[in-house]
Amino acid sequence: MYVGPQGELGEERFQLTLCTPSALTEQLRHHPFLIGRHWLFVAELHPDKVTLWLSDRIAVLEALTWGELAEKIGRIGEWEFEDCTR
Repeated sequence: MYVGPQGELGEERFQLTLCTPSALTEQLRHHPFLIGRHWLFVAELHPDKVTLWLSDRIAVLEALTWGELAEKIGRIGEWEFEDCTR
């Protein structure tokens, strides 16, 4: 997903891994430990629904600068130790 001033300086590509439970099970067969901050787990693959879900979450974010907004977008997935003040 590309977010930001399109075609201008500052446009950023944000990427995550979309994963079903069966795909996760398969990955764990080959890699018993997986680390990934930007993983989104879904019951079934529906890319259009995922794009809409992400777009809805990005649309409500606000910040004074593009850099601050990009940081918020990159943190849609929260981590308990970094995001405990929200």
